[in-house]
Amino acid sequence: MARVEQTWSASDFDAIGIRAHQGKFVIQGIDGDKVKLEGNIAARYTRNLILGPVGRWLQIYSSWQYGESQFTLQLPKSKIWTIDIFSGKAQFKAENIQAHLHAWFGKGEVQIENCRGVFTVTSGNADVRVKHFVEIATPEVPPLIKEEKHVKFDEPESWGDWGAEMGERWGQWGEEFGNQFGEEFGEKFLRQFFGHSPVPNPGLAVQTGKGDIELEDFDVKTCSISTARGDARLKQGRVGNFYAKIISGDINCESLLPAGDWNIRANRGDVHLSLSADTRTRLDVTTRHGEITSKTPLVRVTRQGPESWHGGRMVGSIGANTDGKLPEIKVSTLNGDIEIKTESGASKYYEKTENENSPAVTVIPQSVSVYDTPLAVLTALSDGKISVDEAERLLRGFKP
Repeated sequence: MARVEQTWSASDFDAIGIRAHQGKFVIQGIDGDKVKLEGNIAARYTRNLILGPVGRWLQIYSSWQYGESQFTLQLPKSKIWTIDIFSGKAQFKAENIQAHLHAWFGKGEVQIENCRGVFTVTSGNADVRVKHFVEIATPEVPPLIKEEKHVKFDEPESWGDWGAEMGERWGQWGEEFGNQFGEEFGEKFLRQFFGHSPVPNPGLAVQTGKGDIELEDFDVKTCSISTARGDARLKQGRVGNFYAKIISGDINCESLLPAGDWNIRANRGDVHLSLSADTRTRLDVTTRHGEITSKTPLVRVTRQGPESWHGGRMVGSIGANTDGKLPEIKVSTLNGDIEIKTESGASKYYEKTENENSPAVTVIPQSVSVYDTPLAVLTALSDGKISVDEAERLLRGFKP
C-alpha cells in the first residue's frame, strides 16, 4: 500500500479518472479552490502509481495486484466536474458534489447524497441509494490525452531486447484493456441484459444485475432504472421522461409528480404507483397474470370474445387537459399485480403556471354522436376530451 496526500489547484484539471481493483472511495464537495486526495492506494511501490494531471484529467490509477485502495477525494463544490470511476469491487460514496459522473462497479455498494448534475451508475451486483439529487446541465467531457508510458521490468539480461519489448507490449495491452473495459462495460451490460433504454441521455440512470435501487427526493428531466433481480423504490420526486424495467422484483413509487412520459415494466413483480394530487397524465395499465387495483377511475379495455380470467388492460386520465397534451404513463407486468392511487396532497415540486391559477374547467361535449365506437370513446378518454364517468356511460350504451 502507498500512503498518498496530495493537493492540486481546482484550475489544474476538469475531470477525474479513477481505476482500482477494489476499495472504499469517498468523493466529497468542499468549500475553497483546492482538490485534496488522502488515503492508501494499492501499489507495491509508490513510484508504480499513475497519479497526477494528464491534460485536463487527474488520473488516479492503482495496481490490480496489491490489495484494496481506500481514499477520500475532496473537490470544490462550486465547480462542475467530470468523474469517471471503474472498480471491480467497491464501496462508493459521493456527497455534496456537482458532476457528470459515470461509475461502473462489478459489485459493492453505492451511496449518493446531496448531489447535482448527470449521474450514471452501472453494476453487476450492488445496492444503489440516491437521496437529494437534482439534474443540471454539465460541461462536455474533456478529451483524454494518452501519454506514451514505458513499462519497466526487472528482467534478466538474457531476455535481451526481445524480452523488454514484449514486456512493454503486455503492459500497454493491460492498460488499454482496463480503459476499454471500464468505458464500454456499462453500454454492453445494458445492451445484453436490458436492451437500449428509450430515454436518451438520462440525467439519472441506475442499472444493476442484482441489487435494490432507492431514489428519494430527486428532480430530474430524464431517468432510467433497470435491475435483473432486486426491488426499486422511488419516493418524493419530480420525474420527466422515465423508463423502468425490473426482471424479478417489485417497483414502489410514492409521492411522485410526472413531468413527462413514463414506461414502467415488470416481468415478475408488483407495481405500486402513488401519484401526487396535482398530477396530470394519461394512464395505460396492463397485466397478463395479475390484478389491477386503482382508486383512480379507470376503464377496462376488452377484446372481442370471452374476457380473460387473468390480467387485463385499463386506461384513464388524471387531471385536466389544459394545454392540449398530457404526459402518458404506461405500466405493464407479465406476472404481478398493479396498484394505482392518487394522494391527497400536492407535490412539493409543483409550480403553478399562469393558466393553472384559475380553477380547471372540464369541457363536456354537447353531442356524443362522434363517439360511435368503443375505440372512439377510449381515444377521446385517452386524449382527455371526456371524463371517465362519461366514457363509462358511453361504453355501456354499446351492444355486447
